[in-house]
Amino acid sequence: MNSLAPSVVATITLALHDNGALSVEGNIGDVKCALGMLDSARDAVSHRLGRPSILEPHGAGLVVPHLDVVAPQNHAIYPTIPAGDRR
Repeated sequence: MNSLAPSVVATITLALHDNGALSVEGNIGDVKCALGMLDSARDAVSHRLGRPSILEPHGAGLVVPHLDVVAPQNHAIYPTIPAGDRR
């Protein structure tokens, strides 16, 4: 069993601006992986228990278990594997 914390290999940040624009930043070069991450995040937000109140707009962060994430990575296009992991 690996005692190290899991490494972050890809991130996507969404920001809603005051003029209504939405910015998307992060590992979006691998489209299939990015869309899979966004789909998993959308599903987690849609079905989460204990929704935050209006007084807590940021709420608590969510962690989706790895078995529930479908984010295929195309390493040839945009490598998102951890350093040292060369499958």
